[in-house]
Amino acid sequence: ANMVRFLGLGRQLISQVVGSVFTLFLTFMVAAFILVDTERTLSFWRSLVPLQYHTRYSDLLKSLDKGLNGVVRGQLIICLVNGILTFIGLMIIGVPFAFTLGLVAMVFSLIPIFGTILSSIPIVIMGLTISLSTGLLGLLWILIIHFIEGNFLNPKIMGTAAQIHPALIVFALVTGEHMAGIAGALLAVPVYSILQTFFFFLKSMVEELEKEPAVAEKVV
Repeated sequence: ANMVRFLGLGRQLISQVVGSVFTLFLTFMVAAFILVDTERTLSFWRSLVPLQYHTRYSDLLKSLDKGLNGVVRGQLIICLVNGILTFIGLMIIGVPFAFTLGLVAMVFSLIPIFGTILSSIPIVIMGLTISLSTGLLGLLWILIIHFIEGNFLNPKIMGTAAQIHPALIVFALVTGEHMAGIAGALLAVPVYSILQTFFFFLKSMVEELEKEPAVAEKVV
């Protein structure tokens, strides 16, 4: 009975891993398509904007570009730190292929929260080939990195790079994961950055419109 249960859990785990990898691959494919076709997409939207608002449209695009660049830069920094910490810890513990597993952890840390879980599987397996204690120490080290990343690195680095408050970063990640799983967690911060940019853009427009009557009254 235990063997059947173990096999069932194994199949479920493999299914979740495959699904997660497919979701990640599909997300990056869509993102790559958008990036490749960016100029034509922007030109299309520009054609829909009245001529007198083209300057505002350009300002909005610059703000969006700055925010998304910050998100990408922050995530890459987190990935690099995650990979380095994983490599150093596994090398000290004595887990085989520490450098390769560090690279795996670095790549999978692109997926907030769940990336750490996925990358821990091969680490534990390789650790168990040495001893039970090595496998458990490897898992413990990954959990420590996950704690540091989730509570300090992710909110601080991403918040600074994307100019988003750390508390809002955590809120966006939790909300995205709850609404759309791994894809939601992956896209949560970029989507929030876009929404924040639109909010501040509309706010600045409203403030300018409120100033115009005052200026007109002074002229009169």
